[in-house]
Amino acid sequence: MEKSDTVTRLFERYNAYTRRPTVQDPRMRRVIFQSLNRILSSWLPPDPNASILDIGCGEGSLLAFLRERGYANLAGFDISPENVAICHQIGLHFVEQADALRLGERYPDERFDVIFALDLLEHLPKGRAASFLADARRCLHPGGFLIIQTPNMGCVFGYYCRFNDLSHEFGLTEKSARDLMMVAGFQDQDVEIRPSWNATTLLGFTREYYLRLIHRLIFLAEDSSRPRIPTKNLLIRARKA
Repeated sequence: MEKSDTVTRLFERYNAYTRRPTVQDPRMRRVIFQSLNRILSSWLPPDPNASILDIGCGEGSLLAFLRERGYANLAGFDISPENVAICHQIGLHFVEQADALRLGERYPDERFDVIFALDLLEHLPKGRAASFLADARRCLHPGGFLIIQTPNMGCVFGYYCRFNDLSHEFGLTEKSARDLMMVAGFQDQDVEIRPSWNATTLLGFTREYYLRLIHRLIFLAEDSSRPRIPTKNLLIRARKA
């Protein structure tokens, strides 16, 4: 990844700086898994032998979740050596350190049924995003899916999410996300964008209801081009035709 000195330093100890919870804590493991189940359960492959790649796997939460769900054909990598070490500590010894922008070099011939890139796209240089997505598309089997989560700039808290992480480079709306996927080679009819609802508690569901309400109120003055998705993240699934 093309990185400034600031971002290079940040990625060296990314978890320490962002202070994100990990599945090493049993209580947080349960909460994280419940959240991932709500976000992704309908998009998980029905075949437990499906080949799955997690790009920018972070501390390994998704891979650990998938392993617990019975998926065995897993691969993943992250640019942060600290995150890779955390993955190894929780038994994900196959996780390696690598750069997402060198995906094409890393997997010149291998193909996957599903590729996840959750909370990754916003960390890439905007000028390299389309080529990264095109490489991910090439790494899919025909009929395979690329699943992305990225900050939603159409959310009323979008700018907070965009600038709350020092390594974020850009953000997307529903429209610009679809445009980007098409620039990368996906067909419009093969791209689905939906809200990323992740609450698992009564308080969380109350916050989601409040977010829906203020989103509608704020965008009442906007015309038909107003954003429809209120969540702080967009969830995108693109199928390789």
